[in-house]
Amino acid sequence: MTGTSHLHIALYGILLCVMQVVCQTSQPTLTDVRKDLIDLDSYVENKLKAIDTKIQQTACYNQGHTIVTFLARLLSPDYGTIAAKATLKFEKTTENIGNGYDNKTGIFTAPVKGLYHFTASARQSRSGYLHLGLFRNDEEMAVSVGMNYNSLTIGATFTLQFGDNVLVKNIWSKSSGIVGAGQTYFSGHLVHVM
Repeated sequence: MTGTSHLHIALYGILLCVMQVVCQTSQPTLTDVRKDLIDLDSYVENKLKAIDTKIQQTACYNQGHTIVTFLARLLSPDYGTIAAKATLKFEKTTENIGNGYDNKTGIFTAPVKGLYHFTASARQSRSGYLHLGLFRNDEEMAVSVGMNYNSLTIGATFTLQFGDNVLVKNIWSKSSGIVGAGQTYFSGHLVHVM
């Protein structure tokens, strides 16, 4: 039996005691008692939903420590371009403890509220510029520029609420040269649960 089931049973026991006291101190009608039970049942269900949400938020809780970390690398294009304003999809996931990173979308979703640190590094694949930004939801958190076959690195530490998204994208209004082939990566980890 889960902790939530034990809590559910305990709450119903308390409700029965309250109803017995109410019945002994007044003469409620059967309709009044039913209404009170429905109200109390609704209250208990709402409390249990709140508890279940909290449990889901800390699903990666492990031996007293919450561990969230990921490392993903860009494989394609080998030496090509990324479209203007496009999100990078780092398709090779090396680590993904806490299952926050989705390699199909390139988006990390915070499994718990906390302070996180993120890093991204990329190499420009031709003459010109590569402008990458690190975003929390739609908010630009950090930017870096690489040019003429050189590399860039972005790093930032910031807070996330449960369900917030973090991604790396081309912030330039033009396509940019980028090297995949495992030489471009996106990484992050939970520093502290809040």
